[in-house]
Amino acid sequence: MKNSKIKVFSLSLLTLGLTLAAPVAWAQHVNAGALSTNQGGQLYFQNAQGFVSSSGFVVTNIAVTLYYSNSGTWGGLMNRSSPSFTSLAQTTNNGATPSPFAPAFGSFQQLRLESALSGPAGGTFSFWEDGSLTPTHSLMVGQSVSSGNLIPLSDAALGAGQVGADPFGHLHGRRYTADLPGVYEVGFRILDTSVNGLGGGPIQSQSDLYLFTFTAVPEPSSALLLIGGFGAMAVLARMRRRV
Repeated sequence: MKNSKIKVFSLSLLTLGLTLAAPVAWAQHVNAGALSTNQGGQLYFQNAQGFVSSSGFVVTNIAVTLYYSNSGTWGGLMNRSSPSFTSLAQTTNNGATPSPFAPAFGSFQQLRLESALSGPAGGTFSFWEDGSLTPTHSLMVGQSVSSGNLIPLSDAALGAGQVGADPFGHLHGRRYTADLPGVYEVGFRILDTSVNGLGGGPIQSQSDLYLFTFTAVPEPSSALLLIGGFGAMAVLARMRRRV
């Protein structure tokens, strides 16, 4: 009976070690929609109400923390592929599920990385487009922009942005990085950059600024991992001596 207790305890330590070593895979989709498809209808994040605080969408789940990579494209950076931003669909033409909250036909939604409101001094938050070997857009902590830094949400390859076309987009393979550990508060805004509205301008009006919080976790200390391993071994050894 005592031996079985030791086996159970050993398995628990192993499970804990694997949990700490391998972050749970997670992908959160945040959907861009419109309050109205009429000319000037405001864009917004349709499903953000499930996650918002009073100041905007705040990512607090540990599964979307930016984790350190020691090699590869993001070597030396803390990074994550979540959350994934989408533009809701009007039709099933592209295999999507139509939504009553989708932006207008002919609109083209893009996300602007607009501000890095707070974070570690000297830190830089970056967005990487799919397949990019260098950051596509970057903002240092305390920096903001009023133009540029656009991230397509509607899918131009499916015809989005053309007159009467579905505004749908569901693009993957993107990445967010931070170069210093700490908590970053980052502002994003949705814009319609089409020219299919009145006077050759957009159909939809831009969204409010949404604030996202990303926590960048530094490289785990190998010394701490060793100490943890020796500690677990010592506990097991003491238990065996009692058997």
